[in-house]
Amino acid sequence: MRTHILDNKQNIKYLEENYGNNILPLSSVENDCYPGKIPSEIVLFYKKKVPISKLKKDLHKTIEHFNLFSSRLIMIDEDKFALQYCTDGAVINVLPPIKAVFNAINLDDIKKMMVHVKTLPGEPLLAVTGIPIEDGILCGISCSHAIGDGISLMLFLYAWNCIIEGNDFPRPSSQRLFKGRPIRSDQIDQVFTPPLSELSDLIQDRVKDGSNIQTYFTREYFSDKFLAEMKIKAKSENVEYIISDNQIMTSFLLKKYHDQILPKTDRIVLRNPINFRDIHPDVDSLYIGNAYFNSIAEFTKDEIDKMSIYQIACRLNESITNMRNESFIKEIAYLSEYGIEIKAEVFKNYPLFNVDRDIVSSNLTHLNDLESLFLGPDIGSILYIDASVQTGFTMLKEKSGRIFAQITSRYPLI
Repeated sequence: MRTHILDNKQNIKYLEENYGNNILPLSSVENDCYPGKIPSEIVLFYKKKVPISKLKKDLHKTIEHFNLFSSRLIMIDEDKFALQYCTDGAVINVLPPIKAVFNAINLDDIKKMMVHVKTLPGEPLLAVTGIPIEDGILCGISCSHAIGDGISLMLFLYAWNCIIEGNDFPRPSSQRLFKGRPIRSDQIDQVFTPPLSELSDLIQDRVKDGSNIQTYFTREYFSDKFLAEMKIKAKSENVEYIISDNQIMTSFLLKKYHDQILPKTDRIVLRNPINFRDIHPDVDSLYIGNAYFNSIAEFTKDEIDKMSIYQIACRLNESITNMRNESFIKEIAYLSEYGIEIKAEVFKNYPLFNVDRDIVSSNLTHLNDLESLFLGPDIGSILYIDASVQTGFTMLKEKSGRIFAQITSRYPLI
């Protein structure tokens, strides 16, 4: 591995002149976590009779608005990376039609046909694969976490649908977007895009591990009636806390699935992403990038088995409430000229993610329901979500009164 990638004064000068223009350095957290990591992925079924040529054209327009989605990763120092704004930073791939209807399609086959991005220097960070079928279009989206979190991706999909439908949509915040004009990726000096063999062992191991891991998933649907009944029961047990729908769903899933998805541990750490956009006064609600931090609630397996759903939800509520306040968020994070930054000292006593012990529970139900994102049952549906975690719950709202959670595991689910 090269030890001083940027010992050339001309390259250093180029970086300094273009910071904030067409180069955005990753934060210290992003540099530690994302290079080499598996992407977030979604597979959609789109029913509407829209020519795939129009979908492709409108996707290009959306990428122009959300210019982080057209960028490449470059290496700016040893184990330090940045996004570089490129005209060809995203891949749009249309495959030949499949002569089959949606119900006859094998999802695993579609996932294998998708273009999967790699968060590595010079590689595209967004890939969209379109496959026409007899009753619609299948769309696979692979997105690097270096670009942004799940909310960023959902805002991107929302804007894409608005452009398809000819509707207005709120433009993304300029707090992290590039200010300058994009370049072509072939204009990036090769010194910034070293091959995998010249990157750290940690990044090489991530790439190898990501390609060898098999994950399994299933779904749970939650009706308004179920959630209302759980809240009534919770109130009858204790009125100290106001428990949210998401906390009830997470607690139900933890109690039902913990033994299946984490069979080799006696202690479970539940991580819940806290969205800074809702709390930090300096972060725009339409911020594109990574703007969250995980709260932590710990349980023994014996506790989970003995506690009621409400009792589990109370502990989860405490961990979220302790973090979800403006003063705490301002202590750990701030908005720099390049985007949201989490202070390095926060991680001194913060437990590292352990795949054999940790579950990530992500809540996206607070976004508009999927019908407004062109993913309602009359227009299409989300078939698969890979939130780049091997053990987790991802909550989404299909439409009013219909919320589902995808459960992801490294072990087969019963």
